Amino acid sequence: MNSRGWTSRGLKTVGDDPKLWTVAQAACLLGPPNLSVREVRNLVHIFNIEPVGKRRVTAEGQSGRHARVYEAGEFIRAYDAIQRTADL
Repeated sequence: MNSRGWTSRGLKTVGDDPKLWTVAQAACLLGPPNLSVREVRNLVHIFNIEPVGKRRVTAEGQSGRHARVYEAGEFIRAYDAIQRTADL
């Protein structure tokens, strides 16, 4: 994190990998019920999920920054923990 938000410095660039999800992908894939991007970001903060890399999410030739990617299993475990708590 820097004074203007997060930094991707030090994160390796990764390609498409089904074991690595962006926050937006996690929001689409977790559920039911589906989670919003904001709710997934809350999971990242609550469970202290660390990014393992970054991925370009804009089309080649277009400007834009990379999205952080996380181990899909971390999202799944966090979501499962929240669901088990809700079921109590």
